[in-house]
Amino acid sequence: MPLTKEELQAVQETVGAQAKEAIKTELDAYEAKVKKVAEEAAKNNGGVSKETFDAYKEASDTALAAVKAIAEKQGTTLTELALKIETGDAPVKSIAEVLKGDEEELRKLYTQRTGQKTYMVTMNKNGAMAMKPFDETKTAGPNASISGINGGTAASISQSLDAATLLRVGAGSPIYGQYRNTPWIFDLCNTVNGSFDSSRPFAIWFDEQPKTGASATTAEGSTKPTTQYLYQLNSASYKKEATLVGFTNEFQLDFAQLESDIMDKSRIDVINRVNSAILPNIIAAATAYNTAASFQAGGGSVASANDFDAIAAMAAQVDNATFGSARANAAVMSTFKKYRMGITKNTQGSYLNPPDVLAGLGFVGNPAMAADDILVGDLKQYQILLRGGLIVRVGYNGTDFAQNMYSVVLEQFYFDYISSIRKVAIVKGPDFATVKTAIAA
Repeated sequence: MPLTKEELQAVQETVGAQAKEAIKTELDAYEAKVKKVAEEAAKNNGGVSKETFDAYKEASDTALAAVKAIAEKQGTTLTELALKIETGDAPVKSIAEVLKGDEEELRKLYTQRTGQKTYMVTMNKNGAMAMKPFDETKTAGPNASISGINGGTAASISQSLDAATLLRVGAGSPIYGQYRNTPWIFDLCNTVNGSFDSSRPFAIWFDEQPKTGASATTAEGSTKPTTQYLYQLNSASYKKEATLVGFTNEFQLDFAQLESDIMDKSRIDVINRVNSAILPNIIAAATAYNTAASFQAGGGSVASANDFDAIAAMAAQVDNATFGSARANAAVMSTFKKYRMGITKNTQGSYLNPPDVLAGLGFVGNPAMAADDILVGDLKQYQILLRGGLIVRVGYNGTDFAQNMYSVVLEQFYFDYISSIRKVAIVKGPDFATVKTAIAA
């Protein structure tokens, strides 16, 4: 009898769609024979002739053998395909089978005493050793970004980009800048942002000088003593901090982000450089510590003088010289010195806090200060006047135009000064060691 629809579908699913038509052709011939037998049986009331039965049996055997062969072949094809999908290469045979197949080629290599034949030995899915020819120079592998994946000798991707292109690829990458100092001197001093007044290219002020004469207690009708007040007019010329930064037009086009970052860093560096230039001026203008004898007069030399004692002695000089009008608001030192003071211990190993007399005085640490240097006082007495904001000029410098370039100039005009009368409000050690030696002597 012919296969049912369900049976035919089962065969199709088992052996694959490619065998469907071949099997159907064989079964159609078989079905014709079966139909003839059925018609004869109906005509003869269920009986058939020997010739008809023999023809039916032959057709049945032929059809079943053909279907079996097609199914077996298709099954082998599917197995080969599965193996190829699994391993990424052609199916492999046993070592003996491969050597047998290459017997003639190997015999020639042996006879000629030259050349070689390379094989790859692997383990198949059944755990048996298998072997296949292996081309060391042209081994194909999976698509990968590196070589050596699953036997492949080369990556699927390579590059032949020139150096300029490689740099442009990274044009939009994040930027991690260098650590920079801050305009910390501006914060400590009396810093004023003024307008750029071209008619006043200087700073000018009066310093009161020591007066001549003084008042006195007098009797009625007596001559009164004369007192004269004296003033000195002083001035300071402006200073200028400037830098020039050049760009090519191509750099501006290809690296706009970097151009913007450079301009921002240039601005920061100019302002920080102003701070660096002012610090030595403050130190030079400060009054040297010179009141050790007066400091000791209240109780003798300071035993085991430490850094807190040195700062207290310097703050006392500021307070005394200004009659308390200027109170020390900062003790400026190196960053490492600030932290070392934070771990000052007594003889029992306990940490010491600054004494109450130093309450309200900030400890300022900055890398711009030398290792043991110390500056104590009311730094607001030091004047910094920024003459206008940062000026930025863009133009051509020299042969810029011919070389497809442009230049940027950044300038900051400023004044920095302190009245000679106010210099006593800032005291320099110049270092901790000098002050401690002076008050302990």
